[in-house]
Amino acid sequence: MNNLPPEIDKSEAQLPWDFTRPAAIEKAEFVEFNLNEAIKAMFPHWASGVWLDMHAQTQGLSRRPARNAFGYLLVVARQGTVIPQNFQFATVSNLTPSILFQSTDDVTFDADTPDVTPPPGVIISGMVVKLVPVESVVAGTVGNVPPDSVKLMLTPDTNVSYISNQESITGGTPAESDDDLRERVLEAIRYGISYAGRDADYVRWAKEIAGVGSVVVDPEWMGPGTGTVRLFIVDSNGVPANIEILEEVFDYIIRPDDRMERLAPINAILTVAAPEPVEITITASVLITADTDIPTVTEAFKLNLDKYWLSAATEFSSQQIQAGYGTNTVRYVFIGAALADTAGVIDYDHMSLTVNGAADNINIPIGFFPVTGEVTLSVY
Repeated sequence: MNNLPPEIDKSEAQLPWDFTRPAAIEKAEFVEFNLNEAIKAMFPHWASGVWLDMHAQTQGLSRRPARNAFGYLLVVARQGTVIPQNFQFATVSNLTPSILFQSTDDVTFDADTPDVTPPPGVIISGMVVKLVPVESVVAGTVGNVPPDSVKLMLTPDTNVSYISNQESITGGTPAESDDDLRERVLEAIRYGISYAGRDADYVRWAKEIAGVGSVVVDPEWMGPGTGTVRLFIVDSNGVPANIEILEEVFDYIIRPDDRMERLAPINAILTVAAPEPVEITITASVLITADTDIPTVTEAFKLNLDKYWLSAATEFSSQQIQAGYGTNTVRYVFIGAALADTAGVIDYDHMSLTVNGAADNINIPIGFFPVTGEVTLSVY
């Protein structure tokens, strides 16, 4: 408008104003939104959605899909009973809908599974005890359930007298987020694409499997020159990976059924394992906001702890391991930071915070993983 002759009436509703206003609006929107978004899409650091997927493809990566939770049910049934593949089980509904699971294989009750016994009080006379592998019908975290949750059959069978999962069913994860995919893309750019069997290669290969959260590489753990590589896998939920994820990582890297597709070097001997849990108990006195309570704050604090455990247990580098540093550290001050950052917490009494009964760091050896034990918060 300033470029028009001064003698022209440029006020609103006059012809010069009406003719130039639409173009000005379009240009402003393009500069403010479209151009900025286009520039962001050009770099994996800021790209999102399908644009980030395209950056991933240039590095030979793709977004990981959601994963079904996996575990085992202890089932007691009459001799000769057959539970077919895709037979469905369910959790007990308690103010929330039941969660469905289905068997992943045919199981015939012809002989007891070795070393598997039902809980005390379960009648097993004339019956057979088996472990039935199951996965959640719906992918995602909804299938992650605690022990003794799955107790029902969708189609009742009078030959079955007992059902329960003795251990947690785990490994259910959502589709990979932009943040997680971006991290893998940037790692691939930072370390390059190699098939030499470097630590970075093993981490990249393992993370291509849905459900893998973090990977610690323990090279030559059976001695120099042995060619042994051990991977410790934590899933995307921050807990030690289940057997299904571990086996899938091993098969993907070693390709036992098709050596032509093998990723690992020929002389590498790979072991894939879940780290052993190390329970961390915490006590503290906190000052909380008026709109919350201790149980709510405790649950929020546990979520912050899970995020910290994931980073604390995976700070190992190959240089640390080769230099003989066989432990990592859960840091007392970081636990305090996680507590201070918890929603509803105004402050906490620094003298009251204890970690495993002391105001000190906790050493975590390689092959172990910190997990949340008893958390006791009180108001001061």
